Amino acid sequence: MEDLLVSDRKKIEILRALSDRKVHTYYNLSKITGTNFNTVKKNCKFLELLNFVEILKISKEESASEVASYRVRITEKGLKFLEKLGTSATLP
Repeated sequence: MEDLLVSDRKKIEILRALSDRKVHTYYNLSKITGTNFNTVKKNCKFLELLNFVEILKISKEESASEVASYRVRITEKGLKFLEKLGTSATLP
């Protein structure tokens, strides 16, 4: 695992945070992983391309706070990927 890029490690950290199968916001994921909000957002967009996560957008019109927000959830494919990594994917 030491040959992975920092950005790859962050993606794995995000998937691990999502493995609780709960719906998280970008902000919540940034707190859990200790990663910048924009970095989390970009990594989640990439993980969505791979179908490892689903990103649900709540428009400002639909939101009680009148602010658009995003909810991220891991997919079965994302969970299977984490399973394949197993314990060999221990991150320092």
